[in-house]
Amino acid sequence: MSKELDMNLDGSSAKTAGVRDFFRRISRVQGVSALFPLAVLVIFLSLTTDAFLTKANLMNVLRQAAVYAIMATGMTFVLLTGGVDLSQGSVLAFSCVVCAMTLNTTGIVWLSVLVTILAGALVGFLNGAIVAYVKLPPFIVTLGSMYMVRGLTLHMTGSRQVSIRGFDSLTVWGQGFLLDIPIPVYIFLVVGVLAQLFLTYTSTGRQIFAVGSNRVTARLSGVKVEKITTLVYVLSAICVSLAGIVYLARLTAAQPTTGEGYEMEAIAAAVVGGTSQAGGEGGVLGTLIGAVIIAVIRNGLVLLGVGSYFTKIVVGAIIVVAVALDVTRRRLRANN
Repeated sequence: MSKELDMNLDGSSAKTAGVRDFFRRISRVQGVSALFPLAVLVIFLSLTTDAFLTKANLMNVLRQAAVYAIMATGMTFVLLTGGVDLSQGSVLAFSCVVCAMTLNTTGIVWLSVLVTILAGALVGFLNGAIVAYVKLPPFIVTLGSMYMVRGLTLHMTGSRQVSIRGFDSLTVWGQGFLLDIPIPVYIFLVVGVLAQLFLTYTSTGRQIFAVGSNRVTARLSGVKVEKITTLVYVLSAICVSLAGIVYLARLTAAQPTTGEGYEMEAIAAAVVGGTSQAGGEGGVLGTLIGAVIIAVIRNGLVLLGVGSYFTKIVVGAIIVVAVALDVTRRRLRANN
């Protein structure tokens, strides 16, 4: 009898240890912790609103999350090196306008997409080169770029909207469905997967983490810090250009004021997803979840009848809390 009891206890202990080990492994997956606040939000909104869990609303949330997710993926590259890109919102508007104007001039969709991405990459290259080689703070460089690109966009359009009509091969990117799921969702998932694979399985991806962790050590290890720094700003701008194309495809009109404050949404999504604002830690999986969280919050506040101004308060509070938690976690780790 005692042997059977011991065997049962041993089996129970083994199962408990196995479950504990499983959850420990899951907790080590970058960004998985962001699932908890997302689950809390979903449960809360499901209980307080009738429309949240409807298929139409959930698809709308995912479609809205697409632009945030693509932009935040680019922001993640920059944050991992310890930088920041405040020009993203302006580059989004610039990309929408460039794509719309090129479409209306040439009528060629693939050429418009290519020109838009190259134009965005040029802005990113200028940002990155100044940060890397002139050694100016990323905050100052991208803040200046934010104003200059916005001004250029307003000048190009005369402060007027630029509409597109009859380009179904482009609008499907923003309005189409595949298997009842919005195509923008597939786009941000593909971008996220490619970005995660790049960061995880390429030497350049590992060098991005190295630069964010310790620039001096990275340089001594043979990492070309300036090139990596320039690269992440180019990648950020390319992601924003792609987000701009999706945004234009959904609305079929480019507003020169589009994207104001969107850089804050991208930062919030990345930081909530576990990317450290100090650099060297994070990843794209958490960023994608963070982007969905931002979209859920926006959607939930609308369903609850809360004023749109309150959304800015909530997003700002999220950024402060997420950064505070990151700083606290780093201090605790240093003390241990």
